[in-house]
Amino acid sequence: MTAQSNKKVSVLGLGIMGQAIAAHLQKDGLLAATWNRSSKPDAPCFQENILEAVSEADVILIVVIDGQAVSDVLDQILPVLNTNQIVIQCATVKPDENIACYQRCMERSIPFIEALMGGSEQAVLDRKLPLYIGGDKAVFESVDSILSCFSPKRLYVGDVGKASVAKLAMNLNLAMQLEALCESYAFAISNGLYDDQYFDVLRNNTGWNYLSEYKEPRLRNKNFAPQFALKNMLKDVRLALSTDNTSHGLRLLKETERIYAAGEKAGLGEEDMIALYKLIHQV
Repeated sequence: MTAQSNKKVSVLGLGIMGQAIAAHLQKDGLLAATWNRSSKPDAPCFQENILEAVSEADVILIVVIDGQAVSDVLDQILPVLNTNQIVIQCATVKPDENIACYQRCMERSIPFIEALMGGSEQAVLDRKLPLYIGGDKAVFESVDSILSCFSPKRLYVGDVGKASVAKLAMNLNLAMQLEALCESYAFAISNGLYDDQYFDVLRNNTGWNYLSEYKEPRLRNKNFAPQFALKNMLKDVRLALSTDNTSHGLRLLKETERIYAAGEKAGLGEEDMIALYKLIHQV
């Protein structure tokens, strides 16, 4: 953590990201409570009752799966929150959904910002998770020392909704790159290249990037344990398509959606995105 904070944080939602964030907050003495829709009594400071989970918190981090889940959480906690508590919404949702969440909080004079996560499991475990921030800059600055506990880069984008746009733009790019990497790798392997040959060439090619570096060991070892589940990327691709305002449409993204949907239909939804490789070449 880059600066000391006396604020206490409750984490609502204990998936891969929420659990890791809660662990860092506990280690740094900032965790008030955790809560999850399904019981996780082994989680640090876990509360079965969501109202008890937020009662002692200065900051509430919402780290659930989608817009409906965020709305359900707000339905439960807004009646008991006070104007000294701050809501930070981290789930990837449509920009309009975060704007609606902000408006609901403002009706009760409860500060709200969005903090969208720009990485997956390893980034948060290593405290290297970028965050895209939308909302009142003064509110953001009041919680910046808390966010720095697990994020070295907090990028202020603008008003509520803008960070959601940025997150969806980044994820649609990653979704297409990931499929391209799987196809490139499968093509090389099926035509006789060994792993070392393929990755040595790729590493010295302009196509080499952080995604390639991040997924190289997973592809080499055919390790499909989820860092970012295929089903979650499919959700984000569909969110991007449903909020597309381009003049002529996102043609490549539409095809990418069909590929990820085929992966989910094939039973790969809970596996990492690189499980798309299984649709291309035999493992």
